[in-house]
Amino acid sequence: MWIFRDEDKLSPEYVPSRLPHREEELDHLTSLFSSFVSGRRTAPVRALIAGPTGTGKTALSKLFGRRAEELARESSTDVRFAYVNCRIHRTLFSVLKRAIEQLRAGIPTRGLSNEELLHDLLDYLEERDVRVVLALDEVDALLREEQEALYYLARVGEERRGGSRLSVLLISRGLEAFQGVDEGTRTMFLTNVINLSEYDHRQLRDIVEYRASEAFHEGVVTEEAIEAIVDLAAERGDARYAIELLWRAGKFAEQEGSQRVRAEHVRKAAASVYPAIRRESLHYLSLHEKLVLLSLARYFLSNNAPSVTASELSRYYAMVCEEHQVAPRASTRFWEILQRLEDQGFIRIRVKSEGIRGRKSYITLPEVPASILERELTALLKRGTGQGHHG
Repeated sequence: MWIFRDEDKLSPEYVPSRLPHREEELDHLTSLFSSFVSGRRTAPVRALIAGPTGTGKTALSKLFGRRAEELARESSTDVRFAYVNCRIHRTLFSVLKRAIEQLRAGIPTRGLSNEELLHDLLDYLEERDVRVVLALDEVDALLREEQEALYYLARVGEERRGGSRLSVLLISRGLEAFQGVDEGTRTMFLTNVINLSEYDHRQLRDIVEYRASEAFHEGVVTEEAIEAIVDLAAERGDARYAIELLWRAGKFAEQEGSQRVRAEHVRKAAASVYPAIRRESLHYLSLHEKLVLLSLARYFLSNNAPSVTASELSRYYAMVCEEHQVAPRASTRFWEILQRLEDQGFIRIRVKSEGIRGRKSYITLPEVPASILERELTALLKRGTGQGHHG
């Protein structure tokens, strides 16, 4: 028999119809944007959802977007929710282009500056009497590339006589990403902050039970399997990790032909995944970020060493690029990729002074077994998911 009722209900992209233990935050968000969504207010709203990995930031933003569009229809207002992941779209131009695609606005983008494109988008919204809530997930990645991006989003709308029809919802792990942003812009975006704390044991149990009921047939996931998942995920208060374990445990049970998901399947799932290399974390990396990480994994699998120099890693990277029939990035871009991977917690870079020979950079893989990293990346690249963006 099939144990899954609907496996897609455990995919990283799925947004459930309710979020246990985030009801208050959802109501708060809805209240913040209510006047904008209903058309009673012309001034844009700006807010931030902040919290550690696995606390429901992305799901909360998307569920809010769904609710906002429903409330707007009841008020006969045309409000649209546009979601952009800044780890994929790392420049303001790319963010605006992606938002325009989602709105099906048909605005030409070639040859325009950020400011021109933003004005064209706002013109489009005014002409059609449309309001947009733009959610920028993992906005940290955008701010690393263009710290002035939020300035443009905040100021360009203020210059318009009728007010801006573009509200912005930022999503970030914390406030540290905003340290380089000018004070006026920072104040604008950090006035309405919704902080999400890590889930406790009881809350994680409710989440796992709910998601299991959506994804599996009744009675398939045993009580001891749920308890094992919750115990593992509670160490980090991480619901995303819990859902990943639930899905993988189900796949192990299915592979064995078992009609039940048991604690042993959860233990196998835990051995096969590390929080730092979950499906969606690797999926959102660019092609060359994946290839550099794969090079690092290959190096450690063939060398019994605690670290590797950047120059030696670039040699392995060139070989991996040749294997995948792509041209390697030049040394400056290669170094930028390493820094981005460190920013995201995949690697650590230590610069060491070596006297007369100058300074050398040493790269390590913290906590992640090279064998698991290689297996996950190889599978992703084989499926072609490394072709998303080529940074």
